[in-house]
Amino acid sequence: MLSPHPESVISSSATFSPIIPDQDNDDEDPIIRSIDVFISPELSRTLHLLQFPIQPVNTPSSNNKYTPIEAKVRPKHNMLELEYPIPNAALGGQSNPQAGHKHLTQRTFTSNAIAPVTHMALAKLDKAGERLDIIPLQKSVMQMRPSFDHLHNHDEEDDAQQNTNLDKSGDTTTTSSSSSGGKQKPILFQKKESDRSATARRNSYAHKRASEESEEWIELDVHGSEGKWSSVRKDMMRKVECANRDVTIQLAAKSKFTDRDEGHYVRSLNYMESISAAFADTSVMEESSLTTFSNTNAGEDVDETAVAELASKLVILLQEGLGKMIPFSVLRSNFHLEKVSDELLIMALSSCAVLVRGNFALKSSLAQFLKKDVMKELRDLMLLLLNMHGSIQRERLVQAFETKASTNDDYAVINADVITFVLETMAKLSNGCWVPKVEDDVVFAARFPKFATCHGVYWVKKKEMLKELVELYEQ
Repeated sequence: MLSPHPESVISSSATFSPIIPDQDNDDEDPIIRSIDVFISPELSRTLHLLQFPIQPVNTPSSNNKYTPIEAKVRPKHNMLELEYPIPNAALGGQSNPQAGHKHLTQRTFTSNAIAPVTHMALAKLDKAGERLDIIPLQKSVMQMRPSFDHLHNHDEEDDAQQNTNLDKSGDTTTTSSSSSGGKQKPILFQKKESDRSATARRNSYAHKRASEESEEWIELDVHGSEGKWSSVRKDMMRKVECANRDVTIQLAAKSKFTDRDEGHYVRSLNYMESISAAFADTSVMEESSLTTFSNTNAGEDVDETAVAELASKLVILLQEGLGKMIPFSVLRSNFHLEKVSDELLIMALSSCAVLVRGNFALKSSLAQFLKKDVMKELRDLMLLLLNMHGSIQRERLVQAFETKASTNDDYAVINADVITFVLETMAKLSNGCWVPKVEDDVVFAARFPKFATCHGVYWVKKKEMLKELVELYEQ
């Protein structure tokens, strides 16, 4: 079995270094084997886990002995369809279709994409039991359920037949009406669609269905688990194994701000995008400014692992309330001062949050409640305007994004309702303007001027990145 506290792990191509058995372990449960563990991320962005939640394990579709006869995917909409043959035993002895009766020879399963909310991985243990290759899962889990589209198709055929009959009778009526002089057709006027109606239409099932149908299916090659392996499958299985076994990264030691040492290994594997992205946007902020404060403190070293571990906790905390701004004093109260110093807390906050008028707001790149990049850009603009002016005029924002959408279709999704939704997560309406929900905190900049200056540099660069939208808003 694996030791509960392995000492090291490879990152992009990784192995655990040899484990020395703990002398304090109970003799009744000794460690009988040490297994080298490798992390192989090459397939992590293309590999999906398929689940059959309503199928017993011994059914054909969920048993590895049965292979789909056909598979196709719509990658843009995260849709997968699998065709399985119906076993002869399930046909009730009727192997030939009968006239006037529906007869299915295969069963279709469609996917429902579920985003991962925890760490998941697929692993392969070699035959000798000495090597374990792990592939972290970053793509959605595909839950496969039976499809009943064949019933809809039958109904559509009936409707089409009825429409054909109506058209024929309508042509006869039109001919007789035209022979008698005919009737004048009324002129219809349609009211312009409002923003609310447009949003409701885009959120409707009919619009979703039309969007899915507009994407073409891509046929997939199916490689079964039985018989001779194809060259493609052999190539894929080789990618499961770690290619580079020499690169090793030491794992974190005991956490600085917890009394227990268990769990630090698991927390160090922050390979999920929602967590790892917390440190991806630091290029906007000067690296030197992040360490300025720590360099002036009596030679105190900053534990980067402790900062990363604390930042992962803060991301979860800042996600609550749809990313509303939180004062530093409130965040400070969640951690014991002896375990988390002010400097450590602020440095962790600087990697996952931004300072807005003395309060901290989650970085828009980490806002899971915003699904599109343009919506995250909208939130960045709102935070910038609040930090600059202390208030926002909603009508100006609407006009700015309408102008932007006229030259870039990607911004067409930003309408008045979307702007109001994002505004309400951070601001409230007061005297015709939107102001922050949380009062300005002038104490933070006075207590930590160097960190406040660091975030000031961040906003200067962010303003340059959003220059066009800022100009459209202020014109």
